[in-house]
Amino acid sequence: MKTIDINNHFTELDRSVLEGENAYADYFNYVKNCLEILLNSIDNLTGQSPLEVKVLKQFAQKFLNTIEAFRLKYAYDKTNSMLVDLTESGFPNFMEFKKLNDDIAKKDIALAQLPSKDSLKQSILDNLIRKKTDPLKLLNQLSKSSYYIRLQWTNLFTEFTPGGLELLNQHTDENKTRTYFYSWASYDSVTNKPYVYTMVFDNPLKAKEPTSDVTHDATFEETIKRLTHNSSPLKVIASDIDNAYEHIMPKVLKRIEIGPIFGKYSRDKHAYTIMLRKHFPDDQFLMTYKTEVVFSTGERRTKSFLSKGELRQIFHIDESNKECMERMISDMHSYMITSHDVLQYLNDTEPEMLKSLAAPVHVYDE
Repeated sequence: MKTIDINNHFTELDRSVLEGENAYADYFNYVKNCLEILLNSIDNLTGQSPLEVKVLKQFAQKFLNTIEAFRLKYAYDKTNSMLVDLTESGFPNFMEFKKLNDDIAKKDIALAQLPSKDSLKQSILDNLIRKKTDPLKLLNQLSKSSYYIRLQWTNLFTEFTPGGLELLNQHTDENKTRTYFYSWASYDSVTNKPYVYTMVFDNPLKAKEPTSDVTHDATFEETIKRLTHNSSPLKVIASDIDNAYEHIMPKVLKRIEIGPIFGKYSRDKHAYTIMLRKHFPDDQFLMTYKTEVVFSTGERRTKSFLSKGELRQIFHIDESNKECMERMISDMHSYMITSHDVLQYLNDTEPEMLKSLAAPVHVYDE
């Protein structure tokens, strides 16, 4: 395994290049397996609404689709190697998602320059059956075509992935306030991990301001993208959204951090990595994910010399919990996925590691 320098922001282990003929095929199978197990485990989440579970499953599937797209890309692109973060991540480096956005932008031009998939398949058969020649070039073209066709899907996880806006309630107050549920996801440039967000917010309507209706606000999605910083405390993001709008009042903002995956591709000094490398074979892994939430407990009106000011949300921080105070959140929950053998080892030797979990460990079939 070697590393290359692309950006001073990342350490060498953050941007590792896998070596060996089947290294990337093995890696993609590994990550795919972990994500499929994650999908199976989501129903065990406690404290999540059915709508939140549905959204998390959708984004997890989109992330799985993107991993499959990367597999197709690097099957044909022999001149480049995918960058993988081996430190408390296990996922591709953020730069891969930057490059994915570029590939999506040029997909139509790239496909127009390639033969159709059917003609490529026919040419491959002709080479194999009639000419008895190696169709490696044609196979690479087929992989390239399959990759760009995959990028035509909307069902991919990108650097920023908008979700859906769903009406939860329509009130009878004078402003005809509506309560909405909105979801989105992003890939973090610092930790190289995917994050999923859900937000419940009130949207009071003003008859003389058509854009006060969020469904008529063309800038809403772009504003959410601009204000989403995965490394920022959740209260800061909620306050930024609250301050950006007079007519959007966040009531509950939740962030779900997916990962890390600890296992055969971990090269950090985390306690889980050390335990797995010391006591278990490469086919064992441990994956964690956590939820953070901040919620509003009321409103206050900002003071203004020329006007009565605007209503702003008061977000609750659990000051009885040190970690909640440091993270500036109302509550948090942690979850774990691992094998029966690893769980048994933790129960026997490190039971304290399991006490903070919000639900029993999801045990996957080995």
